[in-house]
Amino acid sequence: MALKLDRMVLQGFKSIRSMDLAFGELNLLIGPNGAGKSNLIGFFRFMHNVLNKDMQFHVSRQGGAERLLHFGSKITDSIFTEFDFGPFSYSFSLVPSLNGDLVFEWETCSERSPDPQSAEPLWIHTLVRGGAKESGLPRPGNLGDDAPDHVLLTMSGWIVYHFHDTGDTAAVKKPCNIHDNAWLHPDAGNLAAFLHLIRQEDVAAYADIVETVRRIAPFFHDFVLEPDRLAPDQIRLRWKHRGTDAYFDANDLSDGTLRFIALATLLLQPDPAPSILIDEPELGLHPHAIELLGGMMRSASTRTQIIASTQSVTLANQIPWRDLIIVDRVDEASVFRRLTEAEVEPWLDAYGPGDLWRKNLIGGTP
Repeated sequence: MALKLDRMVLQGFKSIRSMDLAFGELNLLIGPNGAGKSNLIGFFRFMHNVLNKDMQFHVSRQGGAERLLHFGSKITDSIFTEFDFGPFSYSFSLVPSLNGDLVFEWETCSERSPDPQSAEPLWIHTLVRGGAKESGLPRPGNLGDDAPDHVLLTMSGWIVYHFHDTGDTAAVKKPCNIHDNAWLHPDAGNLAAFLHLIRQEDVAAYADIVETVRRIAPFFHDFVLEPDRLAPDQIRLRWKHRGTDAYFDANDLSDGTLRFIALATLLLQPDPAPSILIDEPELGLHPHAIELLGGMMRSASTRTQIIASTQSVTLANQIPWRDLIIVDRVDEASVFRRLTEAEVEPWLDAYGPGDLWRKNLIGGTP
């Protein structure tokens, strides 16, 4: 059973000295450049490598432990995190090794007592001991019903989506394997195969995606989702222009339209993962498209947990103020906080949450 993230503690990671944050169904991080939004989203990418037992390679590509520890090992001696999912909790501590890697000091899963008066867990499962180079969580595909299995099932769906690359060599513009459709890739490289599957399995969801795309691109009629005749296992993103039988491909779409198609597919898919993480989804979108994006995020949050970062006033205005997380840089460290009713109530009759942020009435500005 996959669970949503209720609470996250993170200490010692990049700009995040110490954070203890509750999560709801919809969570929008908003703040200036350099505040730490991307570092929090980046930690979910880090966790993806932990789950795939590929942490050492990831740490190496990031430049070693010194680049990940908050101001390096002379200031910070470990990275600690704890995730709470319903009755289960997962935590670990990472410390730098002599050769500049990060290794586990410890890693545990626990289950809390159903008695709210009890502070003691029912049990704690030790996954690895000091010096381990990779996580002791079970591997996907061989899961049971223990706490580590529930934790892995939930966290394995943590994919950070970043649809910024729409250049000539972008993966979304290239052919992909028609059977590569288990989930949408972080860069939408298998968008055509994923849409092909949705059209086959859920006609209503597919029609919703098409109609939503038409709202920001009135010239768009429908996708042409057929395999290549000369390579039947390959498919590329093609589409039909309204009022003509001519076919076009992804290269004939503007960058903003292509990104919006990927976002609409991600948020309107019929069977989303327990959590969807998106880094600055508003990039390159028209204000009207950003307004539609806000509506899709609100709707999707009734079926999946949304965690996203933004610098868009327009997008923040579409999100209830209780779902905003203000990110500031204070004393060279990222600070994350929820708004209180007292600080926004006097302004909401005249301004949206994004306007309050732009006017520096709620923080999160340079």
